[in-house]
Amino acid sequence: MRLLNLDIKNIGPFKEGHIDFIDDINRDEAAPVTIITGENGAGKTIVLDAIRALFYGPLLKVERDIIADQEFHISFNLLFSGFKDEHFFVKSGNISEGGGIETNHLGINKLFRSDQKSVYKKDFVISYWTSKLSTDTFKIQSLITPDPENYLNDTLSGIQKNVEVTELICYFDYLRSSDEPTEKKLGEFLYDTLKRIIKLSINNGELKHVARKTLEPIIVQNGREVTLDKLSSGNLFLIQRLVSMLGKMYSVAVLNNKPVEEILTTPGLLLIDEAENHLHPKWQKTFISSITSIFPNLQIILTTHSPFIVASVPNAKVYVCEPKEGYSDIVDVTDEYSNKPIDEILLTPVFNTQPFNEEISSLIRKRKEAAKAGNKAEKQAIENQLLAINPEYFSYLEIDRLLE
Repeated sequence: MRLLNLDIKNIGPFKEGHIDFIDDINRDEAAPVTIITGENGAGKTIVLDAIRALFYGPLLKVERDIIADQEFHISFNLLFSGFKDEHFFVKSGNISEGGGIETNHLGINKLFRSDQKSVYKKDFVISYWTSKLSTDTFKIQSLITPDPENYLNDTLSGIQKNVEVTELICYFDYLRSSDEPTEKKLGEFLYDTLKRIIKLSINNGELKHVARKTLEPIIVQNGREVTLDKLSSGNLFLIQRLVSMLGKMYSVAVLNNKPVEEILTTPGLLLIDEAENHLHPKWQKTFISSITSIFPNLQIILTTHSPFIVASVPNAKVYVCEPKEGYSDIVDVTDEYSNKPIDEILLTPVFNTQPFNEEISSLIRKRKEAAKAGNKAEKQAIENQLLAINPEYFSYLEIDRLLE
């Protein structure tokens, strides 16, 4: 399953907007990561909410009202296995009795309710990650067998429960001790993937074992054994969501009799809101690559304020939600932002941030203005100030003078 594009009208702050997630000429290739950025209040999250609302249709609704006018519209084109492009859209902007929206493909909406039958196969994953961390317990009292039929239930709610992480880790550990060769092979593969996830999510950390008496995964971090509840919010954010995604791919494999070797290449869509939250800049720079290194066939659409994330994704498609007087626009800025270093991205209009403190930033601005005005004396005086503050960094100014 692939999401090709999105069109919205009178949704949130947008009078209208269009995003191409995959170009027509590249639709058979791996989907590029799409990054949506912009200032607070410009509507980044609304874009993800529009996608979620259309998937939910009349059966469910998103948490907040995103409809700005009765004449609203949401549509996108989907690629499904076994089907040609499906043009999926709201039917005349109608609201259902439950507060959802009427769509032209109820079969797609039914995928997200296990009590509903759909003509479409559940052979893909989809998930929505928010910055919210669950506060429920990690402790379980007994082994729980996952129910594959339910794997798309609540998948777009943004809720990943702590207890479900423990349930999955313990169940995968249980499978690898099976005497049945096929189950054992599956369990070993899933457990090895769990170990990769822990290693990517924790500095100097690894999954040591599952304590069978207490049903607690034991992590070794910097030589010390800890349980999941003792980890930092940043570590838990990654572990919780990556383990949840692995659980969904396991369910797809069971439903479709996929071989073990194909589990991690299950196609799907991942929506991430405020991707930088809970993460140190070092982790922000590796966040997306960590996901794709384990799950290489995911289409990722994310919102972020972080220039580190924007700079970290090669060949990304980048859109800015740009506030205007009374509304917002969605602007394609891929050429200006994609594959650019962090220092250049910091200076772009969206971030407009010098990599220095305010004193030095102010002097750099004044130097630029003096040079533009042809005021050599003032420019020289400012350069002397910069050299006095940081002679090592601004030594290039003396080279410039010698060259002149």
